[in-house]
Amino acid sequence: MIRILKFSQARPSLSGLGDEVDDQTRSLQAIERPHGMVLMTGPTGSGKTLSLCSCLDILNRLEINLSTVEDPFEIQLAGANQVNISERAGLTFANTLRALLRQDPDVIMLGEIRDLETAEIAIQASQTGHLVLPTLHTNDSTSTLTRLQHMGVEAFNVAASMVMITAQRLVRRLCNGCKTPMDELQTQDIRTALALTLPALFSREENQTRPLFKPVGCQACDGGYKGRIGIFQVLPISDGHAVADSEPWQCTSPGRTSKL
Repeated sequence: MIRILKFSQARPSLSGLGDEVDDQTRSLQAIERPHGMVLMTGPTGSGKTLSLCSCLDILNRLEINLSTVEDPFEIQLAGANQVNISERAGLTFANTLRALLRQDPDVIMLGEIRDLETAEIAIQASQTGHLVLPTLHTNDSTSTLTRLQHMGVEAFNVAASMVMITAQRLVRRLCNGCKTPMDELQTQDIRTALALTLPALFSREENQTRPLFKPVGCQACDGGYKGRIGIFQVLPISDGHAVADSEPWQCTSPGRTSKL
């Protein structure tokens, strides 16, 4: 598989990524903190790097010393110190991160936490005055805590450093040019299923009355779909406990609510 990157394309805002308004507020509050760890999780190809770079665009100011460690870096950030790791040359995530800490960075974006050593250095950095934004491959936000413990990270270190965990997926977006409303029977079936599987989400009046659409297909799209949009699961970490978003894996693109 070949991944084509548009370096000249402007990064989307948080709302452009698909974040709900309340999740945008949570994300902004998290990344504006002077220190701590904001972890982005999800499988390969789910848009984690783009989401982090959209956050870095918000933080990228002259007075902010911003560094990234990636394998390799995919999106160029003007004014940021971006380092590609090289396992063959001994330039690992852990070694590079340790060296960057000597340059007194304010914000560090870490392409991936792969091992215990990298995790421990990232946590140490987040506890000593740095904002650290790493990625990790997990299926959802809550299982991230378990994954870190299985890697050997002590629970008290996770509690002391973690600010927020966000998991994400990418889903196809209906083509605005050819989508067509579902008939009444199809609409009722989906709303009944939503009421059973996502009662908190379906309790919103807007979701009970919002029209639903289905793909058709035209010359401007691929089988009724055009483009993709992110769906997010946000887990803010409080001092006493983790409060999970009561509406997991949701997408509210116009006319359509999706569940993974």
